[in-house]
Amino acid sequence: MTIELPIYWVKTFKTKPNKTVLAGMNWYRNAHHFDQNKMKKDYHELVHKQLTDTKINGTFKLRIEIYYKNSSCDGANIAALMEKVTLDALQEENVIVNDNVQYHLGSSWEILGQDKTNPRCIITIITTENS
Repeated sequence: MTIELPIYWVKTFKTKPNKTVLAGMNWYRNAHHFDQNKMKKDYHELVHKQLTDTKINGTFKLRIEIYYKNSSCDGANIAALMEKVTLDALQEENVIVNDNVQYHLGSSWEILGQDKTNPRCIITIITTENS
């Protein structure tokens, strides 16, 4: 199963112009909890729209591939937040049993290149032999 997520999130305002932020742990750590919750809700919806009927009852790993827009971004910060929101959404949608260490056996990430028009993160859920 593969899920594609944007690495930039658009924070919307009612009374001023929208703001685009890099969805990484640096931003998330400093964001107001209302913004954190809105971002998580938006990404959960993006994950939900891409789900199939697949259920993973055993162990799994994540492979995270990043296409960046700006070469000064920090891949590890992006990968960490994308991992978090994806695992939370998969658990909420009952695709995985749990995201604890009994089931989620780890993640790997890599930078695949620059894409100025569609910076994104592609997350592949890989079942393991213990499944």
